[in-house]
Amino acid sequence: MSSCSSSRSRHVVLGLVFSFVSSLASVHAQAISTSMPVPPLQWINLSGLLQGPAAPPLKDATIGYDNTNRVLLIFGGESQQGLPTGSTYLIDLANLRWTTATMPSGLKDSPSIRAAALGGDDSAASYRHGHIVVDGESSNDSPATDVWEFDYTSQFWARVGVSPGGPSGRWGAVGGIDPRVPFTTDPRTTTPNNTFYMAGGYDGKQVYDLSEVWQLDVSGTLSSNLPNNVDASWTRLKVSSDVKGRVSMGGTVIGQKIVAVGGCPSASSAGSILDSSCAVQDTQIIDASTGNVVNVSPCIAPRIDPAVVPNMCQASSSFATQAFVLFGTFNSSMWDDGGGLKRGEVAVLDVGTAAWARVLPAGDPGSNGKASYPAPRQGAAALSWSGPLVGDTSIDAADTIIFGGRDENGNYLQDIWLLRAYNATLTKTNQTWSGFGSGSLTTGASANGQGVSVQYLTQCAASVSSPSSTGSGSPSSTPSSGPDSTGSGQGAPSAGNTVVYDTSTIHKSTAAISVALFFPALVLYRLSSPTVGLSSATERHLALFYLGAVVALAAYGLGIAGLATAFTSITSSGAAVMKRSVASPTLPTAHSRAGLALFAAMYGLVPILQIVALVIRRCDGSRDTEPGIGRPRADSTLEKLSMNGRAASPSQRSEPLSHDAPNGEPKRRVRSWAGIGTWAGISGRRSHETTSEDHTHTPSQRSFEVVNRPIRQRRASGNSLAAFSDPRPTHTPRNLSDMSWLDPKRSNSAMGELGYNLSPMDRRGQEAWTPGTTPMEITSTNGLMGHQSPVEHPVLPSPFEGFIHVLFHALLLALSILSLVALWQRGPRAVFGVFLAWTVVFYVILVALAWNGYPRESILSVIFSRLRAEPVAFSPSVAVPFPSEGRGPYQHHQPPYRAALTVEHDYPTSLSHGHSPDVDDDDDEDEDTRQRRIEEELSRREVSIVTVPKRRLYVLNPNPPEDTTS
Repeated sequence: MSSCSSSRSRHVVLGLVFSFVSSLASVHAQAISTSMPVPPLQWINLSGLLQGPAAPPLKDATIGYDNTNRVLLIFGGESQQGLPTGSTYLIDLANLRWTTATMPSGLKDSPSIRAAALGGDDSAASYRHGHIVVDGESSNDSPATDVWEFDYTSQFWARVGVSPGGPSGRWGAVGGIDPRVPFTTDPRTTTPNNTFYMAGGYDGKQVYDLSEVWQLDVSGTLSSNLPNNVDASWTRLKVSSDVKGRVSMGGTVIGQKIVAVGGCPSASSAGSILDSSCAVQDTQIIDASTGNVVNVSPCIAPRIDPAVVPNMCQASSSFATQAFVLFGTFNSSMWDDGGGLKRGEVAVLDVGTAAWARVLPAGDPGSNGKASYPAPRQGAAALSWSGPLVGDTSIDAADTIIFGGRDENGNYLQDIWLLRAYNATLTKTNQTWSGFGSGSLTTGASANGQGVSVQYLTQCAASVSSPSSTGSGSPSSTPSSGPDSTGSGQGAPSAGNTVVYDTSTIHKSTAAISVALFFPALVLYRLSSPTVGLSSATERHLALFYLGAVVALAAYGLGIAGLATAFTSITSSGAAVMKRSVASPTLPTAHSRAGLALFAAMYGLVPILQIVALVIRRCDGSRDTEPGIGRPRADSTLEKLSMNGRAASPSQRSEPLSHDAPNGEPKRRVRSWAGIGTWAGISGRRSHETTSEDHTHTPSQRSFEVVNRPIRQRRASGNSLAAFSDPRPTHTPRNLSDMSWLDPKRSNSAMGELGYNLSPMDRRGQEAWTPGTTPMEITSTNGLMGHQSPVEHPVLPSPFEGFIHVLFHALLLALSILSLVALWQRGPRAVFGVFLAWTVVFYVILVALAWNGYPRESILSVIFSRLRAEPVAFSPSVAVPFPSEGRGPYQHHQPPYRAALTVEHDYPTSLSHGHSPDVDDDDDEDEDTRQRRIEEELSRREVSIVTVPKRRLYVLNPNPPEDTTS
């Protein structure tokens, strides 16, 4: 028993010792160096300094440099539509100008379209001076399987003859060539030899292990005279241990050591590639000369597609083994890097000691003195050189130039930044150097390092969430990597096989801008429309109207462009890199379906309905007026509306004006139904009268009219007894056919006589109304009042136009909400906030305009008018008729014609208080007796005229001359 107990005790002690040692190793694994020397670093933005047509936004392009002519080469890459490209772009760095390659005659061939290809410069004395491109992603998610070289001297592409037995085509591999390594001479060839390395990669189906390392030896001569004299051969290198492959890695070559940083362990995690949730902290250093693999302790945040370049600064020998890790994107909801990438962090990896250092360079002060830094991005093309790439060549610095990439929001970039490393050595405790100067940063291509220093970060990136979380919302996940030979394996696991769709920045911006432009267009349209005020404006403000029309057309055009780019730039992420989605008869997302439906209604249905409404309005307007008729007839609805002093609403269309009908032909009249029919859009019931000249004339049945006086409104006074005015709604006055006192006299002769009496009204020609003598004013006190502009009130549009207005505003609100949701999910928060504020301001302005009567014809304006309880029925614009016997001598309303008093009755007496001496105030009198008494009273009266001095009056149809022959 004692021996067993002793054995157990030894196991316990060994276990404790092993745990202690493991914990120490773990602490050491997260250590960060603050003593590693680095050069003074500064970011410089070159985008605004370059001239000429620039390359489009690209990701995963290859980049090379011709030091002889100071020309930068950019080839291929993935466009913002998610498609590989095959264009060649050059930058004359001496003059900071974009140029194009001028290929010699007969040498027009170029590589096929490709992205994420392996590239590097091939300089071998006078034999070759070019840039090598190996494989890459071609069309239809298939790899290119060839090697090309661009000749810097003559600017043409040449295919490299590759011997059989090489690797299968792939893209996204790490490797290249260190330009500081001199070429070698192979005894088997007569020309210098350069060696390129390639590890890992992906062919659309398989992720190749990083331990699968290939060596490409390039030899031969390249010139315009010998365009096909470059040869290459592949050799598989042995690696001591297996290293699982990854996609979307960053890498470079330092000497003969291949560096691979970050990436995703699986190509099936489409969503996690986009949000960087599948990224791992794995970093490997593979020595191609010995086959040894070093798994670097994790420190920086797990990144997708970082740019990795060698430190070419020559101020210290330790810089020769350093690699700069730039950019890449990481999931900020899962990892905290202390804000390093946002401030242009440069992670420095020493491949000799496998140690990390994190430093923050100085920024570009720009023109305002505020330091700026490049945005984090995936797939940027980066190249490092041992001297200054731009500006004065005498500047003692080494430059790294970066182009393009895709930021964390999915936007493809085309900006160019320079990371300038000045020839000096800094540490955390020694931040001074000879070029610091006065401490004021300089900018531009000729920046000399004045004021440049670096800040060391003292902590590695830390995880802020459980390793099992993905951040992509995928329901399933797989382990990121095993602990065997892939390093630490820390990072988030990959998401499931979810397909994520995206579109270009052009679609995202044009769609939102189109909706936003409708807001000012609608405000300008409402401001230009007639409004409600003390002085009614009937004409549009043309300047505002046309300005609003221009803005609306711009919004309409941008909306169509946004829809077009949505279909042409839609991409789906089903693999490591975003691909163009396959055409499908169904829309893939709810956002696309809702957007298409709203677009069809807003940009298609609403304009069609508006055109129909405009045609209807023009047709109604053409029927309202006829040539030769300068003013409305007495039997038209328009004149009846003018009797009340009200302006007809657009929905209350006047009846067509017609010429005098010949004798024997019926003339149509309109019965107004007390204004109810016109409000509801009913045209009214028509009656007929026959014009005849053969009838007798009775003074009590004659009608008259006063003309040639402008309309003048009159105020009701106490003497007018406005309380006895007609309480009936005054939207449209009744005509003579509605008067019940004519019922006993509706014989053929009476009707003919009535037609005769009204016939002089048809002979008024083009004469205008006399002020104060409109038919309604003759029977009211308005003619006695001073002129006052009527206060108008909002009116409802026609039912059809009202439906269009409601539909338009509903669609505009729906599109605004859809845009806000899209911006919240995929756009920057600042853009979302601006669009939300813009939308809120628009609707506040819309409500304010409607509250103040802009425009007059608006449903919202009418609603607010009703909410304010405006006294429509007692508006000053409503004529107040002269009182008489309660509601007057007529059964329903005051007619627009009134018989004169007889000689026996004095005019002022008959109108003094609205009572007649012959009438008592018996309220119990039945209707027939009262009607008969009123008609007897009217038969004794002559025509009474109320006018104002110094006005010219025309009295029509006077008493006929008495027949003296009888």
